[in-house]
Amino acid sequence: MTAVAPWRKRLATTLAGLLTASLAVVAMLAAPGIAFAGPNEGTIFSAVNSARSSAGLRPYAYAGDLAAAARGQAERMAASGELYHNPNLGSEVGGWSRIGENVAFAGDWRSAHQVLMNSPDHRAQILDSGYTQMGVGTAVSKDGTFWVAEVFRTPTGASAPSSGGSGGGTPGSSTTAPSGATTTTSTGTAASPPKLTPAQILRQSLRQAREKIQDRTKSRHTNDPIVRALDFTTVMDTLTR
Repeated sequence: MTAVAPWRKRLATTLAGLLTASLAVVAMLAAPGIAFAGPNEGTIFSAVNSARSSAGLRPYAYAGDLAAAARGQAERMAASGELYHNPNLGSEVGGWSRIGENVAFAGDWRSAHQVLMNSPDHRAQILDSGYTQMGVGTAVSKDGTFWVAEVFRTPTGASAPSSGGSGGGTPGSSTTAPSGATTTTSTGTAASPPKLTPAQILRQSLRQAREKIQDRTKSRHTNDPIVRALDFTTVMDTLTR
């Protein structure tokens, strides 16, 4: 085995230390004094504000209550494997005259951010000149899928352009964009079903079949094996559709 020169070891250690320190400095400069809980939350927050800076817009101020709501939604989506808006967003956070939400999933944070930036509606939320505050939440499901929710707010009493900023959707609307992302400019709207992966379709079918079996069992109150066999047939029929 060829021996590694001591100076090479010292150089490698020094470079590794400098890289770690640089990443820490970038994170602090992006959002000083902020403790991001979810994976890559700070990175996404920084990427959003970088996009706003490139568009000549002021950076979003970080809001802890928005981040908490976003993180909860990201965790719920990761647990269920389904993409949907938070129906309770308006009541979970306060002090808003206008509120919005982006949700998306992808293989990693870069892909999720790019999905949102490539969609006109989602990009409009990120580059909205009326919103001034933002919180981001992330979660990773057991299969490795990266889920993100972004919540935007115009505080009560703050002025907002009637046009909805730089292209945001009509208040109260909810749209679905390709590649697994949805956006809304108000709370309480139902997101259109996104394009699901085969694994998500299977999980959804199993859940629907299980609920159907539970409903049948409650109505019959029986342990008859023939009835149970028929219920099993129902499950298989649901899964093969």
